[in-house]
Amino acid sequence: MLPKRFKLPRHFLGVSVDFWIIVAIFLIFSILYSLLSVVRHNHFQSQGVDFSTYDQALWLYSKFERPFSTVGGNLDLADRFRPIMLFISPLYWFTQNERVLLIFQAIILSAAVFPIWLVSRKRLPRLLAITTAFIYVDFIGIQAVNVYDFHEMSLLPFFLAWLFYFLDNGYWKSFFLTLILCLSVREHVGLLLSFLGIYIWAAKKNFKIGVITSAISITWSVVAIKLIMPLFGQHSYDSFVQPGDTLGSAITAYIFSPVFAVKSFFLPLGKTETLFWTFFSFGFTPLIALSLLPIIGFQFASRFLDLMHPIRWTIYYHYSAEMGVLMSIATILALGKILKRYGKSTKTIIVLMILILVPHLVTNVLLHAPLKNLLKGQFWRSQLSISDNEMILSLIPSKVSVASQNNLLPHMSHRRNVYLLPNVSEADYVMLDLHPGQNAWNFYTKNLEGAKIQMVHLVISGQYEVTFSAGDTYLLERRDKI
Repeated sequence: MLPKRFKLPRHFLGVSVDFWIIVAIFLIFSILYSLLSVVRHNHFQSQGVDFSTYDQALWLYSKFERPFSTVGGNLDLADRFRPIMLFISPLYWFTQNERVLLIFQAIILSAAVFPIWLVSRKRLPRLLAITTAFIYVDFIGIQAVNVYDFHEMSLLPFFLAWLFYFLDNGYWKSFFLTLILCLSVREHVGLLLSFLGIYIWAAKKNFKIGVITSAISITWSVVAIKLIMPLFGQHSYDSFVQPGDTLGSAITAYIFSPVFAVKSFFLPLGKTETLFWTFFSFGFTPLIALSLLPIIGFQFASRFLDLMHPIRWTIYYHYSAEMGVLMSIATILALGKILKRYGKSTKTIIVLMILILVPHLVTNVLLHAPLKNLLKGQFWRSQLSISDNEMILSLIPSKVSVASQNNLLPHMSHRRNVYLLPNVSEADYVMLDLHPGQNAWNFYTKNLEGAKIQMVHLVISGQYEVTFSAGDTYLLERRDKI
């Protein structure tokens, strides 16, 4: 047991002090993550290729209109099967500000600390239980979700954490309801959660619940991918190992080529680095939780064996969101095993805290965790181009169609027709920011020079005319609308 000088008081205002600490962690990270994402968005660093796709669909859902994305060219449920979006859309009943999505994402990601803490406090001493909850919310994979726009996968950690809590306590009605909520986040989540059945069987010795969980999960994904998404217009759920292949053919190819599968799992070395840093961030303790390794391994495999999308191999973006929960639960199980074997002495508890906290902090420092941006003056500094963009945006009528570049589009996607350049379609207005030194990603498939050429072409061809400009930002209006 910890000596008195290390002990926390048990209660404050009649409620466990530990709970108040978790509330404080939740509030602090909700604020930090909101600042991280909103300031970034205000500085025109959000990307329309994702953000506008979600934002436009949610806005249309909220108005009970057909959720067709003119950015992606699909119905929302055809692009990805994510019925959870229906439950998020009421956010736009209260505000038309797209930043509400970023704040909501920051809050729901941070809120997973509550079920993770509830799971950990059953097995671990108080300080270790609080520490594991902190490590989840501060995990670089969770930080990264907040710095790369909004994504529906940001909802999965919250539901997944509660899923483990209900599983841990045998609350089966709540467990299966939460399982459906997890599956509703995206069509492939069922493939991941089918491996949860292994954990239920191995760790909980409940073969029946394990089989039912796996059956529901795999059935959901197969039906969503093979039947529902094509019904809504999706006909290209392909290209995983090579251009044009299907998910089934990709899986079959790896089954019959195990050497190729193993090689593809670890190489290029960037994949091995992601493996190392993910486990290292939790002090390698998840390796002790053998019953959870199958689902953890599948989460990595689903990314690493997709050879057509190298962006998924990294620890950043939204690709490690659910890994934050899986690693945290595995850490809790592992620490519980260690304490059961070596006892809960002060020395053991302190050593374990150091074992998981030091690698975690080292990882965040060496990998330049996104939260470090809040300490940089440059992150907060507003450039002249920002005020130019804001001025031009204020001149665009709310009900017209607009085409714009990748980093401007998220500020104007509450429209029925909005297009990502170089696609102009027949947009009433085209907005471009051509200030020098921009990241090429701001122009998606083009670059700054390509955007300048397209603007000149639109004007010389007589299709559009420059009606307003501010600095290097231009607003073009279609001639037949003038």
